[in-house]
Amino acid sequence: MSIASVLRPVASELSAPVASRAADRIVEVLQAHGVRWVFGVPGAKIDPVFDALAAVQDDPTAPHLITCRTEQNAVFMAAAVGRLTGIPGVVLVTSGPGTANLATGLLTATTEGDPVVAICGAVSRSQHLKRAHQAMDAVGMLTSVTVSACEVTSADNVAEAIVNAFRAATREPRGAAAVVLPYDVSTSTTARGFAEPIVPAITGGAAAASVARAAALLRDARFPVILTGARSGEPRTVTALHAFLRATGLPVVETFQAAGIISRDLEEHYLGRVGFARNQPGDVLLHHADLVLTLGYDPVEFVPTEWNVAKARHIVHLDTVAADIDNDYRPTVELVGDLATTLDDLTRAIVGADGAVGAAAAGQLAIDPETARIIDRERTRLAENTDLGDPDHDDSFGLNPVAVVAGIRAALPDTAVVLCDVGSNYLYMARHFRTYRPRSLMFSNGQQTLGVALPWAIAASLADAGDPVLSVSGDGGFLYSAVELETAVRVGANFTHIVFNDSAYDMVAFQQVEKYGRTAAVELGAYDVVAFAESFGAHGHRVTRIDDLVPTILAALAEPGPSVIDVPVDYRDNLRRLGGDLLADVLL
Repeated sequence: MSIASVLRPVASELSAPVASRAADRIVEVLQAHGVRWVFGVPGAKIDPVFDALAAVQDDPTAPHLITCRTEQNAVFMAAAVGRLTGIPGVVLVTSGPGTANLATGLLTATTEGDPVVAICGAVSRSQHLKRAHQAMDAVGMLTSVTVSACEVTSADNVAEAIVNAFRAATREPRGAAAVVLPYDVSTSTTARGFAEPIVPAITGGAAAASVARAAALLRDARFPVILTGARSGEPRTVTALHAFLRATGLPVVETFQAAGIISRDLEEHYLGRVGFARNQPGDVLLHHADLVLTLGYDPVEFVPTEWNVAKARHIVHLDTVAADIDNDYRPTVELVGDLATTLDDLTRAIVGADGAVGAAAAGQLAIDPETARIIDRERTRLAENTDLGDPDHDDSFGLNPVAVVAGIRAALPDTAVVLCDVGSNYLYMARHFRTYRPRSLMFSNGQQTLGVALPWAIAASLADAGDPVLSVSGDGGFLYSAVELETAVRVGANFTHIVFNDSAYDMVAFQQVEKYGRTAAVELGAYDVVAFAESFGAHGHRVTRIDDLVPTILAALAEPGPSVIDVPVDYRDNLRRLGGDLLADVLL
């Protein structure tokens, strides 16, 4: 008998894993994958997992449980964590309406590429085919709003299902993944778990032949423009893009979700943001471009039919995923692979080994006089659009929204993170608020979901995403999630929230006027924002003069906990400012 055969049973006996509840295995997986918070609303069918989390709350390395007021807001918080940190945010809810209430948040996360893992309680397996309390086809519902949804029917498979949800949520294009956990499965014991993280595979750059083809197109282009999108914000990608810009000198247009890609020292390359209506300086550049290099661009951000109007240009698609081909988006060449690696390869294909334009390519990316004239003109227009607005504006009608955005910018350092809700406020912030760090200005630009800003601010405060944290909404969007002010006070979140208040759904209103000449069902009742905030223990302020805005923001930022500032705004000129297409003379 060999020594190995004698030792094998002993080793097996010594290393045999100890069985524990499947609910405890979930917590083990979350901890192994670096999850710092779990956002949720408790309920009977998921309380084994809440109990497992409660047992480890004294462990500083364990996920911290954040009890929210609604499941939808819990997903918004988790999605913000996913976008800001790259680690999927985790949401934990019960069966029936607890799971159904996730739909809007999961849809938003999936559309906009925010990694989220949702763990949803369900009735015990014996009740699945019965008309039982809170029984539902959870996977059927969740499949339509996630990148992956499954139900676990064996305790031995619970940990692997959570691991695979993490992988699905972080696989490009990113999004939400859901695991449905029947109550009896969560309470069953299993010896199978994952105490170590599963590291994703590393991908390389795009094919060398495609890189060479793209470099040749760039050298031959008369008016090349870079359009950066939602997937371009990873630190390595941003570093590679900055090196590419220094080497080529190309102008850059950002989508709303790519805000902050261009740093202050490279600001001369920045030509604004595009989205919603085709009437910005960036739209002019895309109109004139004979080549557009899209970087991490997702059509959901700004559909190609809005910017690729004549389709008389080459498109170089540089992304982690292949292009979605449609009538208005037909890339000449696709560079599919790791963005940073591919950008570095493309830079080397255009410039010499020392980083300067090589002899073979000397002057081939030089901007011709007509192109330079258009870029300079649009850069001037962009600067003029970010001033304090009309100095003679009558503040008794509400503050000039452009001036409000300028005041917010003046009050904040570059280290701030700003979270924007949907509405006219979002358009003003997207067009006029400059930021110099990726993901320091966040929008819901895929679904344009109301109510995201305040939950995002809570998550950003917890995640130390920036200092300070400031969120913006309209008065309508604010009440979609304002109940979470109680959560913010309870968990000690520090942020300032500004309400652009006009007692209406104005983003809908001005579009109705443009289409029909009148509004329908957009008026809202007024409410006391300050008293509302203070009723939850938050600080409340109101600003009615533009001269008071910056001092009030600075005072609010210095206060502990959440502060809310009510700012009446004058949206009477929104149709002209925000709506409509580019005038023909601007396109010349």
